[in-house]
Amino acid sequence: MNDETTRQLSDTLRWALDMSADPAMASADWLAADIDPTQTSAVGLLTESAVTLAQLRKAKNAFKTMRIVGETAADRRVGARLYAASIAAGLVWHGKRISRQSASALEKAFKSLLDDESMPQPLRDIAGKALCVLEEMG
Repeated sequence: MNDETTRQLSDTLRWALDMSADPAMASADWLAADIDPTQTSAVGLLTESAVTLAQLRKAKNAFKTMRIVGETAADRRVGARLYAASIAAGLVWHGKRISRQSASALEKAFKSLLDDESMPQPLRDIAGKALCVLEEMG
């Protein structure tokens, strides 16, 4: 086996293991890796301060689609949370709103993410920070 074949097998095995743990989050991680190949997870993409606005817009659109057409309820829930986290990251890392949703709709989405104990803490933290930024924006 050459190095490329070994790497492909490794990626495939990692994907299979990820899928068995949480298929919805594994799907989101694959979307994040498509947006930024240096990232291995959606959490990493959205919580990295160096993420660009263009990447956040791509993430927002990808996770919006996942939220709407996800195969399972878990896919749709994770999609909704990551959609909100993408918008939150735009506020936190760039001071920009990348959504046309009203401030009250964003506040509700960020609070839902913040209160969702099934979501990773770094995503919940970004939601809390975004609530502060949103409040400062008025």
